Amino acid sequence: MTGGPGHEPLPASNESLQSVAGASRLLASGYQGAVYLTETSSGPVIVKKPLGKGLARAARRAMLRREYRIYQRLLGVAGIPRCLGLVHGEELVLEYIDGKSLRSLKGVVPDPDRFLATLLEVIRSMHRAGVAHGDLKRKDNILLGPGGLPYLIDFGTAISAPAGAGWLRRLMFRQLRRMDLNAWIKMKYRGRWSEIDAADLQYHRPTLPEWLARIVRRPWRVLTFRRKRKARRRARR
Repeated sequence: MTGGPGHEPLPASNESLQSVAGASRLLASGYQGAVYLTETSSGPVIVKKPLGKGLARAARRAMLRREYRIYQRLLGVAGIPRCLGLVHGEELVLEYIDGKSLRSLKGVVPDPDRFLATLLEVIRSMHRAGVAHGDLKRKDNILLGPGGLPYLIDFGTAISAPAGAGWLRRLMFRQLRRMDLNAWIKMKYRGRWSEIDAADLQYHRPTLPEWLARIVRRPWRVLTFRRKRKARRRARR
């Protein structure tokens, strides 16, 4: 990894983009395409590529270009991987962060107070840049990076609200911004809503979908025997 929270943005250069031609390892694939860890002349990078043909590929290419524009708004924001450019107009090249996802760590970090405080500042800085992530409850999208510091990744569903944005985009931005902060509260208090500190109440404003999900979650878990299934999985390990 190069850099860290608080680093200066690295401008994309033709040389850095042309060097994305080394050995690659598939990390994941999803609705946007495939994600590779690629070795280059200047070190490893993450490359997101569209998959498929025809209309499906065109749609994924458009999504990656949209994500590229999101990353341009986030240049210089601490805790966000640097965007190194867009190869051939469709391959998104990102800084590689040598870290582990909160999912793989099962939400356990060495210094949780420091991690959560820094994570909140990353989220607020992202919002000040006019971007809301919208999918931070998915623990794969938060990394524990070098020095125990947090990084946010995967802005495929993010919303930006530049000056002059229409009312619908501004509404969606506000909703996703609330969801980002609610995800931080959930992470910090692990669903113990009655224990939320008075200073943190300003960050806890569940959206209607989140409020409805809480109502149905407990009976759904009972009906689907979720606890018993989890216990059986643990017993098999």
